[in-house]
Amino acid sequence: MKTNRHNLMLVLAITTLFSAGSAVAQSAQMNPGPMPFSAYDTDGDNRVSADEFYAARNGRIAERAKQGRLMKNLGNAPSFEQFDSDGDGYLTELEVVKGQLSHMQQQRPQRAMGAGRQAAVMASFSDFDLNGDGFVKPEEFNQVRAKRQEAKASQGLPMPNAASAPSFESFDANGDGQLTPDEFVPGNRNRAR
Repeated sequence: MKTNRHNLMLVLAITTLFSAGSAVAQSAQMNPGPMPFSAYDTDGDNRVSADEFYAARNGRIAERAKQGRLMKNLGNAPSFEQFDSDGDGYLTELEVVKGQLSHMQQQRPQRAMGAGRQAAVMASFSDFDLNGDGFVKPEEFNQVRAKRQEAKASQGLPMPNAASAPSFESFDANGDGQLTPDEFVPGNRNRAR
């Protein structure tokens, strides 16, 4: 009897993992960028366990392999522990977004782009916090953005999204006229406001 119950539980667990992997695979076809938090949070409890994290990631990897896509840097994929900044054994949406952003910044290829050109690098909060007070004011935000766009233009780099770049206000979640590091995270849902 115990063996049957154990086998049934094992079958249910495997079925659940495959179902999560299938949902993630469908998401991977639609969205080639970083996986959204909802793709990881398969049980909808607004937190991601290590099992959910790895099931979602493995499902996406399997789907991409099935599609014949290149698997560049697969060996450099971040671990659950690298995303779990507070070490509580679960990931919040902010931890997932920050982890993805940090990983993208670390993995961004530094390609040689010809004489006098440099690879574009995503700006960090500290790049925008010109006076180092721990907050980014609208003036700092606009000044740094303008300088970065000017530098890209002088290097002849394409700027396809310059006109639709998010505004300062779209980052300022609490509307206090200044950004904290948590508000600054590019994947922050407040940008969609």
